[in-house]
Amino acid sequence: MADAVRGYKPREFIIESLDGAKKIDITNSILSIDYFEDILKPDISMIIQVTNSYSIVSGLPIRGGERVYIDIETVSGDFTINTEQDVLYVYKVSGIDGTRMAENFTLHLTTREYITNETSRCSRRYSGKISESVKDILSNVLRTEKYFDNNIEDTANAYAFIGAMKKPFNVLTWLGPKALSGSAGSSDADPNGSRTEEATGTAGFFFFENKDGYNFKSIDGMVSKLKESEGSSDDKKVFKYSYGGKIIKANDVRNNYEIINYSFEKNIDLRKSLRVGMYSNVTFFYNQDTHDVTVYKYVLKDQIKDKKLSKDPLVISDEISESISRILVRGSDHGIMETNGGTSTSGRSPADQAKSLARYNLLFTQALNILIPCNIKLKVGDVVYCEFPEMSSGQSKEIDSQSSGHYLIRELRHHFSAGQNTTSLKLMRDSYGVN
Repeated sequence: MADAVRGYKPREFIIESLDGAKKIDITNSILSIDYFEDILKPDISMIIQVTNSYSIVSGLPIRGGERVYIDIETVSGDFTINTEQDVLYVYKVSGIDGTRMAENFTLHLTTREYITNETSRCSRRYSGKISESVKDILSNVLRTEKYFDNNIEDTANAYAFIGAMKKPFNVLTWLGPKALSGSAGSSDADPNGSRTEEATGTAGFFFFENKDGYNFKSIDGMVSKLKESEGSSDDKKVFKYSYGGKIIKANDVRNNYEIINYSFEKNIDLRKSLRVGMYSNVTFFYNQDTHDVTVYKYVLKDQIKDKKLSKDPLVISDEISESISRILVRGSDHGIMETNGGTSTSGRSPADQAKSLARYNLLFTQALNILIPCNIKLKVGDVVYCEFPEMSSGQSKEIDSQSSGHYLIRELRHHFSAGQNTTSLKLMRDSYGVN
């Protein structure tokens, strides 16, 4: 068995009362700990299974909002949540059972920013680059410092909008499809009376939290070789995992990078892809200032180029790739955001919705679930390399060059318990093949 599966030593698990006057260390009462990240969610969370011979819920007491400090030693490093910036809070206690002379219950933890999000609103007007608006909301509405500048990827386009008393997380998630990455170029040209235009580039950002804090990153920046989202032209370290179906050798460090189990959740759904207009779509754009209608045609395979996880080109039949399968209709917002009564627009690209629909759906085309020995260095938004055997007459002699390759981590779960410390990953990718 891999050392990373067995190696687990909890050093500290402290719950602090609401008034800060009392702290209880329940390290010896922990049955299991589960830590969760999701690229589609703006917060991390934890679920703790606890059993004890005396009542902790009533003794502290736990009423919601208590701080929790965690320190765990693992083979892949120390898993710590013990600073004022990243400390977690109790938001729910469930499954309390004291019928067997012991109290069993489940603690649910979340971040301070998740709680602040429920009591804060974006009330004013925002303008300028979308990435700058994201930083503004994080700093001044959520009042958090849990982000680095290189985690908020610079956007190519500016966009003016009003917060409309929406919650910060809702606004930050809502901005994702409207943002264009720096590698995608500028917004599409204004119609200027023309009847047809080509929509160019790609769009689509994710707002999420991982162990590094808050992130606002483009799909292109996360999957491309240049790693624009990290401000570097070098490949970052990519963990490589392989499935062999057996343990290599007892106490061999390579066991820590073996896939314990895997399953492909989905591969392709052509009907859904056509319904959302993933391969080809058009946007009828009505200019409310000049009353002109411009048709923007968008063909994904002409714009995606090398901004994907594999070098292999998208294999799409010409009949499908050139045939329009979805029609979008949008109107301009001339004058809405102009403070001096002019006719300027908010800056939103006419065909951003068409681009983001295609890009998001391409990324979610393939879904793979794997179970590996615990590795706390992994986080959502990272790229991992997976290698699977190619089956031939019931035997595997070569790697499967189509299923193997780079995948983006969509969801992550670290499970800590005595003798069973694993990391579950839900992976996704937008192309086939090994680089």
